[in-house]
Amino acid sequence: MTAPRDASLPRAVLAPERRRSAAWIVPVIALLAAAFLVWQTVSGSGIGIEVHAERGHGIGAGDALRYRGITVGEITDVRLEPDLSRVILYVRLHPTASGIAREGSRFWVVRPHLSLEGVQGLETIVGARYLSVLPGPPDAARQLDFVALEEPPVAENVEPAGLELVIESPARFGLAPGAAIGYRGVRVGTLLDVRLASDATSVELRAYVRPPYVQLVREDTRFWETGGLELDMGWVRGLKIEVDSLRALLVGGLTMATPPSPGAPVTDGHRFALALDPQPEWLEWRTALPIGALQASSQASLPELVPVELSWKSSGLLRRSKNRPGWLLAVPGGFLGPADLVSPVADARDDALLELLGTTLPLIAEPTLTRDGLAFLAFNHPDLAPWPAARVAASPAASDCLIVTDSTRAPLAVAAARLLPVEHGWRIENGPDFDPTWHGAAALRRDTGELMGVLLLDEREARIVRPLEVW
Repeated sequence: MTAPRDASLPRAVLAPERRRSAAWIVPVIALLAAAFLVWQTVSGSGIGIEVHAERGHGIGAGDALRYRGITVGEITDVRLEPDLSRVILYVRLHPTASGIAREGSRFWVVRPHLSLEGVQGLETIVGARYLSVLPGPPDAARQLDFVALEEPPVAENVEPAGLELVIESPARFGLAPGAAIGYRGVRVGTLLDVRLASDATSVELRAYVRPPYVQLVREDTRFWETGGLELDMGWVRGLKIEVDSLRALLVGGLTMATPPSPGAPVTDGHRFALALDPQPEWLEWRTALPIGALQASSQASLPELVPVELSWKSSGLLRRSKNRPGWLLAVPGGFLGPADLVSPVADARDDALLELLGTTLPLIAEPTLTRDGLAFLAFNHPDLAPWPAARVAASPAASDCLIVTDSTRAPLAVAAARLLPVEHGWRIENGPDFDPTWHGAAALRRDTGELMGVLLLDEREARIVRPLEVW
């Protein structure tokens, strides 16, 4: 007899066992692997661009795109446009050269080409043609479609740090793209384009000055035409023929000069007027402006120099008023400068007066220390940053230097070859034409920005005297 079931007891339920299958993992892994391969292929193949050209000049698929002599891409296909008017070059850039795909980039097919620059593309006589590129400005927008130049650009090495100018001329005067721009007979730039002005009243010359020579171009710089053939007939000397060069004879040339007291630097697009012949004084200008990279001295802070003026009345019968301008360099505890600016004047009727930082100081006693025309004047100047002794050049060797006063005046350059060693400094031989207002200027080394000394001027010579050892 079976015992009755207790309803409060748990009841067992039998169910089939469920097993999870791992088969779904395989297609997921395959899908991820395929996506990775696609991403790797796309990211590693670079950007594709199109270059439209008037003619192919024998270039084909597999030929290279080059920049600075190295391959930065490859032509994947060459086709005619649907209307048969031009050729399309399909180019795949290397991933590291994707920056070429930007506005302003210029392309051209390199082939044997004879010009005034010489024979270009000579290697393509026996080798394959290739596409060359000059990238646009670094901050230009992205662009994927370009039109190739039919001829190589006049100046392939146009760099963003250079300067582009517009020179207005009443006529063309035989000038053509490729004409040289000279400074003292040295080529410093190139004429990029010659075109009529928008109102056809003049000719506009688009000129390019290379980066090392940008500092030579100022607001008062003068340009004149020097190309072509000049004939001069005289009864005594006969026929005189002047030709600057074969290039100037064929495409013309320009020359520029900057006055000894140069104006402010100019920026891209500044406009100048072209003169047909130079004024006699232009040919005599010997302006010493820095060329090339200013290196550390252009990046370091300039010294604190303050303008001063010493005034007095002579003790003679006429009692004339006299004055002497100059500069003093702020150093710890006072100023460093020419002794004749901070010392009493021997022939003064009364005390000499020094105008300094809005204060008039009567010069009664000699400065605390003088040496070879240089003096230290003790003076409290809490608002000025003194030049530290750590930034004084320790080496007594001559070096290329800049003569500076304040930020309102362009520095003058003096090459080391112009510095002849003398006691406590150097004498400047055949250097810039300093006017009296440069008296007391600071001389900084171009390579390190260190203080070499103070410029002292008199009627006979210009000297750079090394600093005193009191500060």
